[in-house]
Amino acid sequence: MNLKNKLKNLPTSPGVYLMKDVKHKVIYVGKAKHLKNRVKSYFQKKADNRLYTEYLVRRVADIDFVLTETEKEALILENNLIKQFKPKFNINLRDDKTFISIKLEVNKKFPYPKVVRQIDDDGAMYFGPYASARAVRETLRYIHDTIPIRKCPDNVFKTRVKPCLYYQIHKCLGPCCGLVDEITYEGLLDQVILILKGKQEDLIGILKQQMREESKALRYEKAAKIRDRIRAIEETVEKQRIHSMTFVDRDVFGYYIARDEVYLEVMFIRSGNMEDVASYHFPTNHTTIEEVFRSFLNQFYSQTRFIPSEVIIPVESADARLLEEWLTEKKGKRVEVIHPQRGDKMRLIEMAQKNAENAYQVSRTHDENFTRTLKTLKESLMLRHVPERIECFDISNIFGKQAVGSMVTFELGKPDKSKYKRFKIKTVGQIDDYAMMYEVLTRRYKRAVEEGDLPNLLMVDGGKGQLGVALKVFEDLAIGNVDLIALAKGRNQGDTLGEKIGEQIFKPHMSDPIVLASSSPELLFLDKVRDEAHRFAVTYHRKLRDKEYYRSPLDEISGIGIARKRKLMRCFGSIEGIRNATLEQLMEIGKIPSRQANEIFHYFHRPETVTTQTSNCHV
Repeated sequence: MNLKNKLKNLPTSPGVYLMKDVKHKVIYVGKAKHLKNRVKSYFQKKADNRLYTEYLVRRVADIDFVLTETEKEALILENNLIKQFKPKFNINLRDDKTFISIKLEVNKKFPYPKVVRQIDDDGAMYFGPYASARAVRETLRYIHDTIPIRKCPDNVFKTRVKPCLYYQIHKCLGPCCGLVDEITYEGLLDQVILILKGKQEDLIGILKQQMREESKALRYEKAAKIRDRIRAIEETVEKQRIHSMTFVDRDVFGYYIARDEVYLEVMFIRSGNMEDVASYHFPTNHTTIEEVFRSFLNQFYSQTRFIPSEVIIPVESADARLLEEWLTEKKGKRVEVIHPQRGDKMRLIEMAQKNAENAYQVSRTHDENFTRTLKTLKESLMLRHVPERIECFDISNIFGKQAVGSMVTFELGKPDKSKYKRFKIKTVGQIDDYAMMYEVLTRRYKRAVEEGDLPNLLMVDGGKGQLGVALKVFEDLAIGNVDLIALAKGRNQGDTLGEKIGEQIFKPHMSDPIVLASSSPELLFLDKVRDEAHRFAVTYHRKLRDKEYYRSPLDEISGIGIARKRKLMRCFGSIEGIRNATLEQLMEIGKIPSRQANEIFHYFHRPETVTTQTSNCHV
């Protein structure tokens, strides 16, 4: 059915529409309460007065529909399809800011604050979100310095037989060894919760009362400890606070439009405190700011994250009511989406708007500075091109084993992780870094030549030897329009007391290396690229090495997965403990079904297994 006929036979129910170009590629996904009215509006003159409508419609060759029962189902499906197809004309939120929360399992015995990235419906309390690990570390450090709560993880807590150093320095009350009762510990938890909710003033009042009671009872040492805790809290209670009439949890959004990009800022306010901020920016694609926010908010809250009581936005949203209903259902409590016109909430919007503008200014300054850095790098290294796209390679192995190669890509000075590649060495079995580099470069650039996907600059970690390998690959593949360098680490000249030589940059057909000033932005940038390639290679190498190292006889028994292996090791302490266990102990202590317990017992008591040395086995 052609497009004209489809427009004549549009359904009237709620659903999602997928606009496609002549190559049948999805270029836009939208949702509608009434599909017929919504889709037809695109093809009417001056439809919705949206700037991008005409620009979009000229590229539409076909439209598909997915019908839903309700508009809310259409909203959820729209988000999923945007993630799946990544349409050109949609705001596509690729949120790599995996927000961190602090989890307190108040439904368990002697809990402690954990750092998590997933919020589950498990009865625990969650606090956050925090956009940076630094903010979480500072919060937890403050809690651990102030409240003598447990600090060790579950696996250590369950096996500890004597108090740790924290107990000795009065930073923990020793719940692992039964040195504190649950009621007293719950009192500490209440204090932690007050801090995480930003209610330090309430906590100070409680602690002052406790201090007076201890003093009256002549327990002066305990009173002094509480006094010190009060002072520590009072020193931080003056931290930045957004004063408001109430202490509700809020997400406040602001924006700033610059040319064809929009910068969005989110301020996370929890119990009146500014906990953290996050910045995003997108190309506008000729889209109105109302449409940007509609799509952004829907995608933003479709991910697993903390949902506040109020979502404060700077523009009217056509989906405000629908978003309220959806978020209320997800949170289990009333959520309001508010577009304020005056008052305290409007001032919060203004603050978010200023932060969005500042994010743009910082980004522009960085881009301008980095453009100069890349141009200077071209001149300093006598390159043919400004190195707007750099690919850097590194090799990682231990005595030739588990050898891997890595490639990282930097576009305009920023890492593009979607183009990172890693290689498991296939053709080299001995210690030969040159042969390994030759294999990796050949595999990468043979395909790059076929696809026309070459960088401006190729950089290898090493000296003249690695450079020679790269040059040989380029000659074999007839690559002649890509700049090539090798970056060698600094070293001492002569004996150990000799003069330190800085980083050296080698180029083809040049006998002497180029040495840049150690503090120059150009060299610091190249170091950053090389270090990222090294990190990526080492991470992959460790993954393969650990996979080989952590093998266990239990892997050879069918039906024994990772969870059951861990459970057995926790119950019996080691492979030797499992070997020495009776059939009844495997079933009772290890909680293993009789069939699997029989398999484990008979495996370890076969003649060939009994004589096997297991002292080096790991799980």
